[in-house]
Amino acid sequence: MLNPSRPIAIIASSAGLALAPVAIAACGGGATASTTPANTASTSPTSIGTGRTALGTILVDSQGRTLYLFTHDSGTTSTCSGPCATAWPPVVATGAPTATAGSNAALLGTTRRTDGTTQVTYNGHALYRFVKDLNAGETNGQGVTAFGGSWFTVTVAGNQAGHQSSSKAPPRSSPAAPTAPAPMPKAEAPAPKPAPEPAPPRPAPKPAPEPKPAPPAAGGIPQNGGGDGDADNNGGPSDGDGNV
Repeated sequence: MLNPSRPIAIIASSAGLALAPVAIAACGGGATASTTPANTASTSPTSIGTGRTALGTILVDSQGRTLYLFTHDSGTTSTCSGPCATAWPPVVATGAPTATAGSNAALLGTTRRTDGTTQVTYNGHALYRFVKDLNAGETNGQGVTAFGGSWFTVTVAGNQAGHQSSSKAPPRSSPAAPTAPAPMPKAEAPAPKPAPEPAPPRPAPKPAPEPKPAPPAAGGIPQNGGGDGDADNNGGPSDGDGNV
């Protein structure tokens, strides 16, 4: 007598063998999918705008951080890499850069860096940030000299803005040549004195008074003994003195 369960077991075993390649194929397909790398690169464009600072209106990134140019760069070719790029991170484009908030779209461009990334340029200058600018509007990199050149903020026209940082000591200036003393003003000639008025004519001298006649002798007595030869000055022979 045949066991009815045996053919069923054989059929089931055969079915299991037939399904095994399907299961293995399904597992293999899952591994292949898991090894496909995901595309994590952002396609959002890099925007360049402007901000108001003590240096005037300058270029900033989408977060308001100040952008700089490097005077040591050769045209649009960046010469900043390695430690330089650590201190001055380049503005890398993740798409076509766009102009916002007052910047000029006609001056925007890109340049290929030595590491293969694309850096944003403005008016032919590669753009950078400064690692010490922690907040929007800070310009701590203005006028800094490092890595063979100087760093400046960028105007809307695409030129360097302002002057070197005031935190640096100003260069010594040579002493100015002594200037010649100013000539003394000439003394003005004194005004001519007015001519003295003519002295009034002196009055004619008065004629000398005529001499007064000599007064007669005291008491009217003639002198010289009275002329009678006596000593009493009574003259005349009849003076009664007996010619005494």
